[in-house]
Amino acid sequence: MIAAAVFADGFYSFIRGDTGTAVNVSPSRAQETAPRNTIAPLVVGDSLARGTGDESGLGIGGRLVDELKRRRIPTKNVVNLAINGARTADLLRQLDSRNVRVLIGQANVIIVSIGGNDLWGDNWRNVMPSDPEAVMGAVLDRVERVVKVVRGANPQARIFVIGLYNPFVSAQFGKMLTPFVNRWNAKLVERFAEDPNIVVVQTSDLFAFHDRLSFDRFHPSQEGYALIARRIADAL
Repeated sequence: MIAAAVFADGFYSFIRGDTGTAVNVSPSRAQETAPRNTIAPLVVGDSLARGTGDESGLGIGGRLVDELKRRRIPTKNVVNLAINGARTADLLRQLDSRNVRVLIGQANVIIVSIGGNDLWGDNWRNVMPSDPEAVMGAVLDRVERVVKVVRGANPQARIFVIGLYNPFVSAQFGKMLTPFVNRWNAKLVERFAEDPNIVVVQTSDLFAFHDRLSFDRFHPSQEGYALIARRIADAL
């Protein structure tokens, strides 16, 4: 119980972050559909999507662009609409914007990182919920709504949903926290298993045996972000 509370408090900081601002792009100056034969990535969600902790400022999206260019795959610059501290309700409100939906329609690779604030921000920050499965189920329903809105704005894009990892895996209580993270990731895979154009990007193993955290000890380091981006590139 104590370990879960500590985990929640730390994870709340992990997903909020405190760097960067959302990118605003005028859709009137861009084409209305995604390009052919060129990767056009877009990122939405929370601070992990934003790239907090990456001193270069690239994050998952920027490092995906670099990785694809290294592989000589034609790639446009990433559009990053992520906001530090965002929850599912925040992202759903953002997706209500016609401009945002137009930008989604112009992408063909869409990266979504959301749900962490919902899970650990209020519900588990100070006390373990009486029914963790119900809490995860409710958050997952909202994540699914997010994905449905994205899919409605762009029926053809590949959507990559970023899974969670345990930033405290090396701590004494880390083993007690890992099952919650694993359960959440399993639920993500199960929920989106029937859509071949949705990939749940597993990240927990990337941080389980190596220290790939940034200076804040919550977000990925440059190496951590690069490895997540590489997994997305491998799945394209």
